[in-house]
Amino acid sequence: MKKLKLKNIIFYISVFVMFTEIMLIQVHAAELELEPKTDSESKPFELKISYSWTSKGQMIKYYDVSENGQIAITFDNDTICVFDNDMNFLYQISYVSNGSSGAVWMDEKLLFIEHRSNTAAVCGSDGLSEDFYEITGPRNYYSEIVEKRIREQGNYRYFCTNGSGGNNPLVHWDYYTILKRTSREGEEEILYEVDTLFDGTFVWRLMKFAYASLFVISPIGVLVYRRINKK
Repeated sequence: MKKLKLKNIIFYISVFVMFTEIMLIQVHAAELELEPKTDSESKPFELKISYSWTSKGQMIKYYDVSENGQIAITFDNDTICVFDNDMNFLYQISYVSNGSSGAVWMDEKLLFIEHRSNTAAVCGSDGLSEDFYEITGPRNYYSEIVEKRIREQGNYRYFCTNGSGGNNPLVHWDYYTILKRTSREGEEEILYEVDTLFDGTFVWRLMKFAYASLFVISPIGVLVYRRINKK
């Protein structure tokens, strides 16, 4: 009788472990390690849904592609736009955040991510945030997952880049001007493109110039000025 009870206990423990593993697999979607937050721990995000594409012409910060081919683009004006597989606009979500924020797909649900608080929230059909999670890993999840430049989904390979250069997939830029995809047959298609000089590589070059001006040009200018005054 005691052996039977022990077997029952082992059986129930095994079932519980299996169920827990299934739950972990579900919340580990989108390559993120997530732990559910209770209502008292959750932080409400200011999200607003719209069916007008007011972000057209803005530069790309991040993007992601769902299993059924929907494309979510985070633009540089704090909006996330969702398109179907043919880049037909579906809806737009505006958000307010104090730090870097973006969106990735968790199955067919859009997951809003705020890097500063390591918090993720499922965007509901009404645009409101629901089902909050704490992001526990991987360690460099933001650069490795949210900022990922190359993604493969279905028959396509997706890639975001800049018109003025910056094609190295290992380098993350602040902004991108082009999102394109290539089929397995080698056919390339530009999904979104912005005609502007002020892309991620331009900003990086401007920062380098400013750095050089501050630490190289300025001291030389000071020396020349002092010599002139001495004369």
